Amino acid sequence: MEYDPHLPEAEAPFHTEEAAPQGPKQKKLKLSKVPSQTGKGTPGDGRVPKRLQAASFFCGAAVMVLELTGSRLVAPFLGTSLVVWTALIGVIMTSLCVGNWLGGCLADRRPERRVLAKIILLSAACTGCLAWAGNAVLSFLGGLNLNLYLAVVLAALLIFALPSLLLGMVSPFVVRLAMDDVGTSGGTVGRFSALSSAGSILGTFLGGFILISLAPSGVILLMLATVLAVLALLLRLPAGKGTLLVLCLLAAAAAAAKTGGLPMMPVGVHIETPYNHISIVESNQADGRRVRILMTDPQGAQSLMYTDDPNELVSDYTKFYDLAFHFKPDTKNILMLGGGGYCVPRHVLAERPGVSFDVVELDPGITEAARQYFSIPEDPRLRIFHEDARAFLNREARDPGRQGSYDAVFMDVFGSWYSIPFHLATVEAAQRMHDLLSPDGVLIVNVIASLQGPRSGVFHGIYAALESGFPRLLIFPASASDPRYALSRQNLMIVAFRSRELPAVPPVPELAVVSLLEHQWLEGFQASVPAFTDAFAPVERYALMR
Repeated sequence: MEYDPHLPEAEAPFHTEEAAPQGPKQKKLKLSKVPSQTGKGTPGDGRVPKRLQAASFFCGAAVMVLELTGSRLVAPFLGTSLVVWTALIGVIMTSLCVGNWLGGCLADRRPERRVLAKIILLSAACTGCLAWAGNAVLSFLGGLNLNLYLAVVLAALLIFALPSLLLGMVSPFVVRLAMDDVGTSGGTVGRFSALSSAGSILGTFLGGFILISLAPSGVILLMLATVLAVLALLLRLPAGKGTLLVLCLLAAAAAAAKTGGLPMMPVGVHIETPYNHISIVESNQADGRRVRILMTDPQGAQSLMYTDDPNELVSDYTKFYDLAFHFKPDTKNILMLGGGGYCVPRHVLAERPGVSFDVVELDPGITEAARQYFSIPEDPRLRIFHEDARAFLNREARDPGRQGSYDAVFMDVFGSWYSIPFHLATVEAAQRMHDLLSPDGVLIVNVIASLQGPRSGVFHGIYAALESGFPRLLIFPASASDPRYALSRQNLMIVAFRSRELPAVPPVPELAVVSLLEHQWLEGFQASVPAFTDAFAPVERYALMR
């Protein structure tokens, strides 16, 4: 997005020896001057006031910190899907665009440093208020049961549009204040554009790599508001009622954050990681048993565990992974893509002593939360890899010594409550899993969708992708196999084999497996959507259809 072309040195102006026409002496065109308020440098001397440079740099950084933190603020209520990110980026960029235009117009009318200071101070007030009232707004929107597209756009507009617009006004304003001579306008504009971009780069890495992993979203917003308020004061805003009001707002928000009193946050434990906002809550089931729930998306539970028996599976769909031991009784080595609360590995390791598990989980923070709250066993048979599942598949499948090394592969990875990450739903991903399976191995994939109707596109695309590499596929709706339930969104378990012929199975299946086999979809099925590929996998579009 950034490029710095190097232009050839300009040639000297063309001269002639003809006498210039006589007339009044032409004055050098200048812009209206703005008195220097720094005590260093004067208009036209080529030196840019340091405080204007600081304003450009830190406001550029603030935009990116606000955007990254905004995604975490929204996550507990609307999720972290591509749809959410698209809305945030789109609204913030639109606000910056409008702010650039308004800032330029205002700077021409009132090229005064105190006006710039007031703009930055107002952005500090808006940012500080986000830490205090943002959750209430998001909670309200989340409770309206709106279409996700509409909900995230409204959330972004209500929460992030105004502070982004104000920060967008800063860039043209500082350029106007610093510019004195049109003969140096290019250098002035370039210098401040570079400063703003450098600030944005710093804000990106500072926010994404450091701040989000060290502090809650509300605290980050308060820190950002404080920096902006201090910056405004350094621009010599007279201490008055406006300054006092902003400082009071910041103090109130800081007190709320310190006491954990940020309103309307979902109850339970909340953990910020570089990849997710993790919520852990507990509730009672209808039978009175206590269940602990791990969520990375407000619309659904990622993992559930009985507090009185951690090894017992709670979610119905997780029980279908036991089908691997029905179709391949001698299963020893299992690869699971997606750790979450590690419910399936914990269950299998407790029930089957001869089995070993390799689990690939992107977020080390989820693993740490699972160790603390979901009783991950300290077992040498469990190996955990913290990396992207597709990157793991690509690397392992390229190693000839690793091909065919797993008796079973379980995939339970979701980028949001409704969709598998697109790069794990493709023909290419299916081929990598095929290569890692033994010739008689079993692949089991969890997909949230419906079998038929407008909400079935995701399932059909993934089914077609798996079909390209696995000649035999079985479908097990976790809720019901009755055709009447085909339109219902549910967990759909796909069991895939490398051979067209089904493997030999025990004549008398395990009792727990009998009820699972009854869910098999026996109606004819043919994918009506082209197989997803790395080049084209519109999982969000299909998943959000109604």
